[in-house]
Amino acid sequence: MANRFWVGGSGTWNGTSTTNWSTSSGGASGASVPTSADSVFFDQSATYTVTISTTLPTCLSITASAGTVTFAGTGTLT
Repeated sequence: MANRFWVGGSGTWNGTSTTNWSTSSGGASGASVPTSADSVFFDQSATYTVTISTTLPTCLSITASAGTVTFAGTGTLT
């Protein structure tokens, strides 16, 4: 189990892109995409949109503790 932090503002959450994932809050992007064993954190003080693509993303849990996060798109979280 690992923690994954959304970084870099608005972006697309799918099963392959590492653009918005970090291993630490505010850290560098490029971390692996979350799996069903990973906790996801949205803790940046900003307003951003996370587009869920048709490749269904998965995670253990989601915590949004700062900012305003809007989920959009055609996919669903599992």
